[in-house]
Amino acid sequence: MNHRLPGIISPLSYITTDPIRSSVKPPIPVYCKTTINHLKSLTGLDVSPGLTNQEISAVESSIGISFPLDLRSILQTGLPVGTKFPNWRSGSTRNNLLLLFNLPLLHVSKLVVRNGFWVDSWGTRPGSDAEALSLVKKFVEFAPVLVPVYENFYVPSTTPNLAGNPVFRIDGDGVTVLSCDVAGFLQGLNGSDEIRDSGGSRRRRRVEFWTDVAERGRMMVARGPTRGWWSALSCDERIRACLDDAFWKLREAGWKEDEVREMMVMDGVDEDTCTEDEDYRKGGEVTTLRALLYSQEP
Repeated sequence: MNHRLPGIISPLSYITTDPIRSSVKPPIPVYCKTTINHLKSLTGLDVSPGLTNQEISAVESSIGISFPLDLRSILQTGLPVGTKFPNWRSGSTRNNLLLLFNLPLLHVSKLVVRNGFWVDSWGTRPGSDAEALSLVKKFVEFAPVLVPVYENFYVPSTTPNLAGNPVFRIDGDGVTVLSCDVAGFLQGLNGSDEIRDSGGSRRRRRVEFWTDVAERGRMMVARGPTRGWWSALSCDERIRACLDDAFWKLREAGWKEDEVREMMVMDGVDEDTCTEDEDYRKGGEVTTLRALLYSQEP
């Protein structure tokens, strides 16, 4: 059973029995020092002395959560300080921390209501938005708690509490699995707005509920006029219909319109004709989705 925030998380029942709470301080893994040294090297980012056992316990008791083991070790090695990092040390920011913990539910709720977002494993979507939202809230209530790491990036705290959970990005565009673990994520920060995933091709651990949301969620996009980049082309109606259908399927899968355009129309390709010539082939390779459709023609 997971332990939820007030209103979402109930009080922890295992805080006093957690072996990490022993009087003997556990050894800090090497990856924690590597991670903190990387953060110290970034311009404009301060790293304060790490949280003490007492500070960790105070936060967990106050908020009603349990830090993932690897994140806890990192924060005890050094505490990154900045507007994009949670303020774990100041007791006066409890309300701000509660807001951070509740943001994932708020984002998923908005996606469900405003964008028709749904996941196959949730079953049949109820007929009304209110019923759909109520069902999603119940799912989130029993899902692993997401602990904020940086900006809108979270790492799940599971029971049993394990190190090595992936980092999820959660915002108005949806849920994305970004990194294999929190250390790899923090070591991927480079001081700019770009977030680099240093996990490479390593397999990411599956996390109840959140992995399904990231992998299988879909946007129920209402189809309409495509403003088609191909509508003025001299293609026949069947080809235009195929392009329209491909456009909407990509949009329903969660791709943004500019991303779909990039996939369907390559720069430098003449969009005024659909003839089989250099307009859509370069060196024998198909360069647009439009050309791929033509290449399948008998």
